[in-house]
Amino acid sequence: MGPRYEERELPRLLFLSLDSGSADPDPRQRTAEAVREGNLAYDVAALPKQNHWYRTHEMAFALLRQFKPELTVVDTRLYFAHVNSAKCCQNKSQRKQADKVLFENCRRFIAGELRLLSPDVVVTQGGWAEVAIRRSFDILQLDERTLVSNYKNDARYGTGRIELEPGAKTVLWLHTYHPGNYGQFNPQRKHCWPLYAEAVGRFWRSREE
Repeated sequence: MGPRYEERELPRLLFLSLDSGSADPDPRQRTAEAVREGNLAYDVAALPKQNHWYRTHEMAFALLRQFKPELTVVDTRLYFAHVNSAKCCQNKSQRKQADKVLFENCRRFIAGELRLLSPDVVVTQGGWAEVAIRRSFDILQLDERTLVSNYKNDARYGTGRIELEPGAKTVLWLHTYHPGNYGQFNPQRKHCWPLYAEAVGRFWRSREE
C-alpha cells in the first residue's frame, strides 16, 4: 500500500492480482511495512515495459493522472495498493501461476481484506481475481462488452459497481487481463484503458457531488 493511499488526495486505487509468483522465505520481509519499503526502493523506470509490475504502474498512471497532472508513472506507487487473490506462494519455477486450490482456499479472505483497505476503485488483473470479486460481492451496474474483435484477441471492456458492505457507498470495479496474457492484455490496453480512465473520472466526480 502506497504511503499516500490513505490520504485520499486521489481516488484510492487497489489492484487485485493473482499470486505473488515468488516470496522471500524470511517472514520479516513479507510484512506490509517491509513490502512497502521494498516497493519504494524499487527502480520501476528500469523495468522492461512488458513487465507485470511496470504495466501495473502504467495503468495506475492512466487512471490517476487526470486528477494530478504532474503525476509520473513512477510516482503512482505512492497512491495505489496491490493485493493478491492467492495469499500463499508455491515459488514455482519461472514464477508460474499457483495451483487452483490456493485461489479457492484464499478467496474467503478477499472481502474482509478489501473492506479494511476501503478502496474507491478496484482493478482485477486476471481470471482468478475476477472470480474472487464475483463470488465475494454483488455486482451492480455491470457493463461488459467487446470493443474490438480480432480473431481471438478481443478488446474486452468490463466495469461494475460493488458494495464492500451493505448500505456502503459503491466501489468502481474494472476488470483487466493479467499483463502476462499479452495477446488479450495488449488490445485491452489500447482500446479500453482510455474508457476506463473516463469511467474513473465520472465515478469520482459523482462521489464528490
